Amino acid sequence: MKNVRIWFEKKGSARFISHLDLTRCMTRALRLSRLPVWYTQGFNPRVYMAFAMPLSLGAYGEKECMDIRLTEEVPLEDVARRLGERLPEGLPVRGAAEPVYRLEDAAWADYELFLEAGDPAGLMDKLQALLAQETIPVMKHTKKGEREMDIRPYFQGMEIHREEDGVSGRVRLPCSTAGSVNPALLLDALGQYTGEEPLVQITRKGLLTQDFSEFR
Repeated sequence: MKNVRIWFEKKGSARFISHLDLTRCMTRALRLSRLPVWYTQGFNPRVYMAFAMPLSLGAYGEKECMDIRLTEEVPLEDVARRLGERLPEGLPVRGAAEPVYRLEDAAWADYELFLEAGDPAGLMDKLQALLAQETIPVMKHTKKGEREMDIRPYFQGMEIHREEDGVSGRVRLPCSTAGSVNPALLLDALGQYTGEEPLVQITRKGLLTQDFSEFR
């Protein structure tokens, strides 16, 4: 068997489908592609696939990945083409390659945020004041319930720029099986401390390993 890593985008209306629905969509596309995919063993065989750190609902993903296993040799460009032909418009396949890192080696993610505003200068001032606070406690939702979390250490290095119709920002956050920080927490804090609730676009640019190497 051969492990293959599929690289794809999640954009448009597809960014609003859940991870479970994404899995169902990929399963159907793989079956329709007639690629020689490996199925798990047992009473309920299913197409083997594994994702690196599921994307938050509503966020764009420019470089998402999924691992599959093939039982026969297929050129990687054919794998990408055949799967891409069976996926909807919002999930374009960008390539297929042999994995370099294990999925669990993903440790960080780079994000871009765009906050739309009628008064970009005012929003910029409020965001700068928020990031200058000594602490920024917010409530984080977890599987065990809500808990308070100080997000300032994670966002203190965030780059922000005033744009013509809003504020853009870029930040690198933990994103691993050991624990992740959702960039949307900053928007929760902005609403909590300033009353601002701008329309926001969040884009995950890509994943990195623990030493900040590009995840491949």
